[in-house]
Parts: sequence; C-alpha cells; structure tokens
Amino acid sequence: MAAEFNYYGVWLVYLLASLMFLSAYWRLTSFSRWSALKHFLRCLMIALIFTPWFANSDGDTLAPALMVITLDAITMGFGEVSRALTPLLLSLFVAVLFALILSVRDKR
Repeated sequence: MAAEFNYYGVWLVYLLASLMFLSAYWRLTSFSRWSALKHFLRCLMIALIFTPWFANSDGDTLAPALMVITLDAITMGFGEVSRALTPLLLSLFVAVLFALILSVRDKR
C-alpha cells in the first residue's frame, strides 16, 4: 500500500512541476506574429512532457517516456532506447499534426 501511495505521490509531484514549467513555457512562446511556430513549439513540449510509457518491460508501472529513454540509455545502453522512443515519436508526430491543424484554423 505504501509503494502504491509513493507511486501516485511521485506522479502528482511530476504533474504539478510539469504544469508549472508548461505555464512558464506558454508565456515564453506567446508570439503574436508567428502563430504556426507558437503552436508547433507548444504541442511538441506537451508531447515530450506528458507521454507516459512502461518503466520496465515486465511491469505495469508508468513513467514519463523521456525519463524512460534517458534511464534506459544510461543503464542498458542505447540499444534499449527504442522501447520508449517509438511511442514518444508517435506522440510527437500527433503533436505536429495537431499544431498544423491549429495553425490552419488560426489563418482562417
């Protein structure tokens, strides 16, 4: 029970810190002239921060995919990075498509 509480507690701290970082990043990327660049940068950062993946290959605990990639590269080598890199790249692709839709909508 304590391990489950710690797991959710760490996720809560991560989400709160991510939201604080994202709010600062949102203000930093508030370009008025280049709306396409603004949407592109914001969507990419949201995808990088909030994409989860399994922390280990046989477990059911989730962790941020960027952290899983980093720790896999450090501990197991760069050959194991593809385990979490695939869903992160898919998430980034969806973010680019969403940014494209937002920028087209803003031009109308």
